[in-house]
Amino acid sequence: MSGFSSLGLGARALSAAQRALDVTGQNISNANTAGYSRQRIEQVAAGGSVVPAMWSRSTSPADGVVITGITRIRDEFAEARALSAQGDLSHLSTVKQTYGDIETTFGEPSDTGLQEQLSAFWGSWHDIAINPTEDAPRSQMLEQASTLASTFNGLSSRMNQQWLDSREQLVATVSDVNSMAADVARLNAAIRSAVTAGNPANELSDQRDVLVMKLGQAVGATATAGADGVVNVNLGGSPLVTGDRTRALQVAGPTNHTPGATNELALQWAADGSAAVGGGSVQGLLDAVNTTLPSYLTALDGIARSVMSAVNQQQAKGYDRTAAAAPPSSPPNGQAIFVGTGAGDMAVAISNPQLVAASAAQPPAYDGDNASAMGLLANLPMSPATGSTMPPGPDATYRNLMVQLGVQAQSANRQTDLQTSVAGQLEDARTAASGVSLDEEMTNLVNFQHSYEAAAKFITTIDSTLDTLINMTR
Repeated sequence: MSGFSSLGLGARALSAAQRALDVTGQNISNANTAGYSRQRIEQVAAGGSVVPAMWSRSTSPADGVVITGITRIRDEFAEARALSAQGDLSHLSTVKQTYGDIETTFGEPSDTGLQEQLSAFWGSWHDIAINPTEDAPRSQMLEQASTLASTFNGLSSRMNQQWLDSREQLVATVSDVNSMAADVARLNAAIRSAVTAGNPANELSDQRDVLVMKLGQAVGATATAGADGVVNVNLGGSPLVTGDRTRALQVAGPTNHTPGATNELALQWAADGSAAVGGGSVQGLLDAVNTTLPSYLTALDGIARSVMSAVNQQQAKGYDRTAAAAPPSSPPNGQAIFVGTGAGDMAVAISNPQLVAASAAQPPAYDGDNASAMGLLANLPMSPATGSTMPPGPDATYRNLMVQLGVQAQSANRQTDLQTSVAGQLEDARTAASGVSLDEEMTNLVNFQHSYEAAAKFITTIDSTLDTLINMTR
């Protein structure tokens, strides 16, 4: 190796050390940048010539260092596991939020909840039984009945609003998915172009992978690596993004909740039919609008109908104050107190306290026994006796519904907490592979600094050697 070729070797060493310092600086600068993957310079030793010659041979031991590229440090297995875990966590978090909102809507136990209103309503009948001929307790009962009906109306209205809010959130999330998928396809095209031209595309790849993670959280998408640095994204086994091409999603189904309706909201490909959801918040929202919220709305309507049916049946067995003018031995004349088809339109049908059928006997033998029987409806069992015309007990049914809600909400909380722990561990594993460790980068910084100083010293030494050689010829 001649002295001048040694200068070239030193120059390459300086360049490699400088490039390594630049990469280290890039890592340090982006230590707190979301989605950034640490980079590593790849270099190999440049050996001497291996091509044989007839009259000469290479005596150089090596030719310095060659930089082959800058690599993003990624663990594909850890990335895939973290992506799947994030989709499951997003799904469970949405389910947890749904049950939390339902619990907030019912607000039990409280002084203004439905259970308290039912107790106050049945208690008002006992007051009538004590003073069956007085109008004041009758008027008080009608006020309690109106309050009870309003409570049912309010619960139904808020539950329906929660359904509408969940649907709107579903539509907005699907719109975001379409936008993110289009961005992934655009970045795929840019990355392919850069890789084909031999240019670095690490930062573009980081941006794309952040979007892929968000797609996993939204719809449980999965990703597979393709040629030329692209990533293909699948949804339920069907392609969402293939290279620089994407498929659009849409929400199909009713715009309002209709009791008893069989058509459900569904996720569809805009071009060709039903799409399978792999998880994510979209799956949680579909569960909410198709199963969870309708089931509680149906249960609430059933309880309201039980109250109306039980009260109206018992009312029909008694005599009101107007029966005094009826012929002797006339049948009971109690009119319906409640009207409606469910919790949403439940209302009080009478306003005149004289029309409350408190007596089981025709006046003037006014005994208040029917009012006592009305108060005992609070004790109706969930499962009526064989042959009974009475509906399931509304109080017992409501208490059972609240127990069911509490159990389901607690289960959703536990599952979410468990999945949070799992997702956190997998994210830590992913970050351990691709994240920036400042301690490691500081070590690299010192190492590459010494390499640069050594290369500079090498060049200085060669320069001094050449200077001595040239001066010897003078």
